[in-house]
Amino acid sequence: MVLNSTFKVLDDFPTLDSTGTYVMKNTHGCNELGIEDLSRRDLIRLAGASALGISGFTNALAATSSEAATTKAKTNLPWPAVGCFASKVVVGPHRSEAKVMLDRGDLLGLPAQSAFIYGNVRDDEGNLSEWVRMFNFEPGATKQGLFVQSSAGADTLRAVPQIFAGAASEYEAGLEADTAVWKTAKGAKGKPFRVTMAADGSSVTWFEEGVLDLKGSLLGPGLQWHIPDPLGSELYVSQIYEMKGTALGKPVRGVIAFDKVHLPKGQMLYGGKDPLFRPTQHHRTWYTWGTRYKDGSYDAGHFVLGTDRMGFALLTNERQELVLDTDVTGKIELTPNEPWPRQVTVRTSSGVEWELLPDPKGRMPDMLGTGATTAFTPQTEGRWRRVGDRREPAVWFAWGEVAPRGRTEYSREYRI
Repeated sequence: MVLNSTFKVLDDFPTLDSTGTYVMKNTHGCNELGIEDLSRRDLIRLAGASALGISGFTNALAATSSEAATTKAKTNLPWPAVGCFASKVVVGPHRSEAKVMLDRGDLLGLPAQSAFIYGNVRDDEGNLSEWVRMFNFEPGATKQGLFVQSSAGADTLRAVPQIFAGAASEYEAGLEADTAVWKTAKGAKGKPFRVTMAADGSSVTWFEEGVLDLKGSLLGPGLQWHIPDPLGSELYVSQIYEMKGTALGKPVRGVIAFDKVHLPKGQMLYGGKDPLFRPTQHHRTWYTWGTRYKDGSYDAGHFVLGTDRMGFALLTNERQELVLDTDVTGKIELTPNEPWPRQVTVRTSSGVEWELLPDPKGRMPDMLGTGATTAFTPQTEGRWRRVGDRREPAVWFAWGEVAPRGRTEYSREYRI
């Protein structure tokens, strides 16, 4: 995407004024935010990891409580250390480039750890299938390969090991002409796959022999966030695509994300040292999502709620108007006696409220795991919308999580 002189950073989606320029509201410029806990990317520590033979990753959002973060000091709490910003994050758009997704070099001093393509598609009967393929850059960072869940014949999403157990995991990647390609490594065991991204990131394809064949276009621009932290920072780079094709033998439509993470060497996504998942500072919920409406419009992005200053709304729409807001508040309500979210809300600093509508078949029980070392954050599918929005959705995904063991309430570790 090319940003012209009429492009403005917006706290909420505006209308065009009489000159054809987008009206700016509550602009924050380069916003920041912070996060920590043990959650989302754990996704493919997968389904109890050992039970399904997969590891590390996740999707989602995090929510800050109805108490907005302010700069007023609380004298009974310490000031943060030098280099610590109480988990406040920097959020913004980025120009999508295939070569960047292939690049294993450092960014902001952080090594590239892994990339992953993941999302949800639905068939005409309303069955969901959730797909993830991991590309590991650092040995031991996370087990690479395919992971699949489906609601077909079930009342919720369940793992389908007969599919992913037979899929190839070893890969090779590079440019073919100017297209980025990730494909089965020569001599690798298992059914072959092929993932491609156009040079400008505007389109992707995803093929898994016998089970998946998708093509899609970018719901742009790309979105990125960075958590500066003296114990280890994080850079998260994301692109969200509307997809169509076939899955499990049926025509489907859906939305997927293709993301890349940079972390210090030895710090693994969802490993407990990742700034989103540390014991004291942590996120409470995290969702990555996108919705195409029947009128042709769309909304897409990331929500995070967390502790201290952690929390943001990072959003785009069909006009490529952006919400870059790190002064959000929100609430997480769990289903009584269960770990699943009944409702999650996020309110931007301009007063716009968004709500998660959990899918009745969107729970992912096979990813909960058991015990202290394999229990993951409760993962769910659903749909995000602005409260009161009556547009009718055509295709959507919202894959995310809430923090484990009920760590969903807002808390403060520092004075700010």
